[in-house]
Amino acid sequence: MSDTPDIPQDAPLDDDRILAAEYVLGLLSTADHRAFEARMDGDPILRARVAEWAEDFVTLTADFPEETPPETLWRAIEASLDRPVVEPMRRRTGLGLLGYALGGLMAAGLAFVVVNSGMLSPAAPEFQARIAAQDNAVLFAAAYDADTGQLALEYQAGSHPPDRSFEFWLIAEGEAPVSVIVWPDGSPAEVVTLSDELWAKVPGAVLAISDEPAGGSPTGQPTGAVVAVGQIEPI
Repeated sequence: MSDTPDIPQDAPLDDDRILAAEYVLGLLSTADHRAFEARMDGDPILRARVAEWAEDFVTLTADFPEETPPETLWRAIEASLDRPVVEPMRRRTGLGLLGYALGGLMAAGLAFVVVNSGMLSPAAPEFQARIAAQDNAVLFAAAYDADTGQLALEYQAGSHPPDRSFEFWLIAEGEAPVSVIVWPDGSPAEVVTLSDELWAKVPGAVLAISDEPAGGSPTGQPTGAVVAVGQIEPI
């Protein structure tokens, strides 16, 4: 028989239940994590709360089919390990931090569904790019679906000076840059449909971001500093 009691589903989200959720999601600081584990040793109710959250979170991904991640994903993960460490979020009261955590978890699940079910486009993307400054101060992710000609771009980090804009350029080997999009300020993601002529140049090309006057380059070619570059690679 388990030594952990059942907790009613309608039990209020008190501080300990919120802490238990943050513990399961790995959101506690090192000190808080150790203190919470020390409390669990002598508190069966706390252990039950942890077990309850763990089971709930697992069910969120229970229906996802197994997928073998591509080698490019592992390379991207390895490359991300040298990014600056983000300062941990401060403890929040009520559902604040837990809400962010659950939102992040659901976003991760949604990203899996988008890539694997074709919600972004009729087929899974065949190409991807990590468009980054050398110090990752500017960082975007890109995925391209050759079947639809759609280039999906996602903002991850960076900002430009006031009255300036980020402009994306596709640069095929030996050819002049071609403008893809002037990034709308504040947008988390954009999808651009490339022309047949342009999407034929995607394999082996690079995506670059330049710092341009507000609204984009006045000449049709980059006029400002190139702030980030990424090689387009097959997935």
